[in-house]
Amino acid sequence: MARTMTQVDGLRDSVRQSVRRLVHKECDEWRCLEWDKAGHYPKEVFDHIAELGWYGIGVPEENGGSGGTAGDLLVVAEELGRGSTDLVACFSLTASGLRTIVTDGSAAQKERLVPELMSGRTRLSIAVTEPEAGSDAASLLTSARREGDHYVVTGQKTFCEAAGLPDTIIQLYARTDPAATKQAGISMLLLDPRSPGVTLRRLPTIGRNITGVYEVFLDDVVVPAENLVGVENRGWHQLGAELPLERLIISAGFVGATLQVLDDTLRHVKEREQFGRPVGDFQAVAHLLVDLYTRAEAIRLLVYRGGELHDAGEPHVKEASMAKIASAELYADAARYCMQLHGGYGYIDEHPLTMHYTDAVIATVAGGASQVQRNIVARELGLRPR
Repeated sequence: MARTMTQVDGLRDSVRQSVRRLVHKECDEWRCLEWDKAGHYPKEVFDHIAELGWYGIGVPEENGGSGGTAGDLLVVAEELGRGSTDLVACFSLTASGLRTIVTDGSAAQKERLVPELMSGRTRLSIAVTEPEAGSDAASLLTSARREGDHYVVTGQKTFCEAAGLPDTIIQLYARTDPAATKQAGISMLLLDPRSPGVTLRRLPTIGRNITGVYEVFLDDVVVPAENLVGVENRGWHQLGAELPLERLIISAGFVGATLQVLDDTLRHVKEREQFGRPVGDFQAVAHLLVDLYTRAEAIRLLVYRGGELHDAGEPHVKEASMAKIASAELYADAARYCMQLHGGYGYIDEHPLTMHYTDAVIATVAGGASQVQRNIVARELGLRPR
């Protein structure tokens, strides 16, 4: 039976309050700042997330999920973003990847992996980008050659978030038909990074150090054929089906992070006095914050509109890309302007604004660069940008 809007709003408010309590107690921005500096992965936080069933929100109970809607999932992401967008990225990798397993995985894969992913005993990473295949991801060169009951995989992946965390399985996209057109010959394999021939190297980034970003080197790695997800050479289609929801999840996280930055700054400008009055009483400061809050609320509605379309089974590629553009660019603007409004205090390395600032720099790139998202939206509008 479909839920009424009152029931939907009530459940989402309950989810929001639950996530907000978790963030306040276990992973607020101050703790995330410490973890980011130390390169520490807070496994206990993600174990708690799994215990609460949040990975399976939006996945039907008959498939091992905890029910609910994509909109409920976006609430989780938005509130986690108030701690760190790095938390959201790690959450999203498993939450969105889980749906691909449910949708396209074999019966054996579902039986084995869904309980593992739901419980947090296993997490997912994704390996698409390569040194020569970034925004043009379909040009990937990593090969997976079928030999009897297994594939032999050779190549290199880069910018793979969370790939080096314990108990991780990598959703690896590789070329299984070198003779096919570049989008038609790609498949998705489940890769155990502990397999012989796999080498991981953590990249030294200026931010997003809670989960880490990795290079993955693949030297004749044997992957069982049973680890193929879905139909061979249909990987690009699977990736295209997964990405819109992933983009909505990270967009919700950017909205949450932006609102945290704005709330921090609002408190600061009310308390900080210069020239005999609070800084926030100056019109230039007040109007800047008003404009940023207005953009945040409008973009939040766009993100949740995408979630509604996803739940209704309607096309939402355009809305997901629009949300990604708007939320990432807002986060970058808010971090920059709010650092300015904090003055020298915002530039001190012990202040969470420095974490938000470095995380926001990559927001317009990670998960699909803004320029690529604009091309996607243009095509959805019937245009052909070159």
